[in-house]
Amino acid sequence: MVQVFRCKICGEAFVANNKSTHCPFCGAPIKWLVDAKEYKEPEVLELSEVSRKNLEFTYDLEVKAARIYHCMRKKSKDEFIVGMMKALSKVELEHAELVGKLIGKDPGCEIPFQKELCTEDRKESLERTKELEEDAVKHYKKFLEEAKEQRVKDIFEALINAEEDHIKITEENL
Repeated sequence: MVQVFRCKICGEAFVANNKSTHCPFCGAPIKWLVDAKEYKEPEVLELSEVSRKNLEFTYDLEVKAARIYHCMRKKSKDEFIVGMMKALSKVELEHAELVGKLIGKDPGCEIPFQKELCTEDRKESLERTKELEEDAVKHYKKFLEEAKEQRVKDIFEALINAEEDHIKITEENL
């Protein structure tokens, strides 16, 4: 039976026959997906100074990753890399948009092509992807520990999961 689901992390809705294992937009795992009829928009909350600083760092990191993956997608001649980087750039941009809502920033929907950000080489692209994702996970684990607000903790938990999935797919294709 076709249903409408919503992600409790990014808020995006999607139509599917069955609940997905992950949000198709932000990569949050199944535990964050609910029937759209049960969805409640998370409260916009007052952020601590530490959370605001960590979310601003996260925003910048996610925008940077989206730009790099977009560059890799545009430069690659390898169709697998083109598809993978297109998907990753969309997810990273969704992460930036999610975090941006909390700190009053909007990454917009356009990602500029900056050819100097990447290489055409498949192995170098995948190694760079792995480094970016590992760096994000390292920071997000620290930010999760420092967060006082439940919404911020939930976001970092989901981001860690999504970035770890990106590491796995990258390692499998190196």
